[in-house]
Amino acid sequence: MKTTKNIIFILIIGLSLFISCDKHDSMDNDVIVGQMAPHVYWEVGSSTVTAGNDVPFTVQYYTTSQTLIDHLEVWYSVQKDESRTVNCPWVTTFKYTITSSISTQERASQQISIFQHNSDNWNDSLRAYYFTSTFPTSVTLSSTTWVKPASFAADDSAKMVKYFGSNYMQHFKDSLFNLMKVKDFQNMYLGLNLVDNFKTYIDSVANPNTGGYDYVFPEVSPGNRPVPQILVDLYKTIPFSDLIYNKSNNNYDVEFTRGYTLKPVLKAIDEKGVAGITSINPVISLN
Repeated sequence: MKTTKNIIFILIIGLSLFISCDKHDSMDNDVIVGQMAPHVYWEVGSSTVTAGNDVPFTVQYYTTSQTLIDHLEVWYSVQKDESRTVNCPWVTTFKYTITSSISTQERASQQISIFQHNSDNWNDSLRAYYFTSTFPTSVTLSSTTWVKPASFAADDSAKMVKYFGSNYMQHFKDSLFNLMKVKDFQNMYLGLNLVDNFKTYIDSVANPNTGGYDYVFPEVSPGNRPVPQILVDLYKTIPFSDLIYNKSNNNYDVEFTRGYTLKPVLKAIDEKGVAGITSINPVISLN
């Protein structure tokens, strides 16, 4: 009786495995195969292009579908990269440099060019259609560079407002003042010829750690040594351009750059609207 039960159990397992295998094969047979997209490959002639000039490229494409290829399209998005740096060379007790870099999408991907399929472009050796062409760029995407100008006139102040914002220069000046020490005021005021003898505005106190003396502003109350009012008033008269003037290099320590990059893709589209897209998507810098 025990033997009979074992035989029945084995038969049940075998039948279950058979049903399982049959179900698996059936699922494989029922897989729905979608429309095959065209195959496309391209190479862009340069990674750097002058804005307004065309970008050269070569393309190979073919299809294994019964549906013919209709046309090709070039699309690209535009990214804007901006960098700003302003430095005050007069300060020596600390480094006062404000730097920022921002990358934003200037334009979402959009269609730029269309190329109609031409059966005459078939290349037997490549076993694919092949042609060379170009797509355009916009002159409005030219790069901007303003780096350490040798002069700083009214139009340069206008550039500061345009590139950095209307309140930037005053904010820079106010923030700098709150950080400056006696040594910094001395370097700036003497360097800009605002005073003849800076020592008339400071006191000296013994430093037991060094055995020497430290220069400080006069004490107006216990522990309170503010910047003398005459120096505060002089600071208000200093134009922003003088704060960033680099006397050793005879230029103004400000930089602004703006550049654009394109991220193009190429699509081969058949007569049913199925698109094959290049897996190689280059990045093109405009100058």
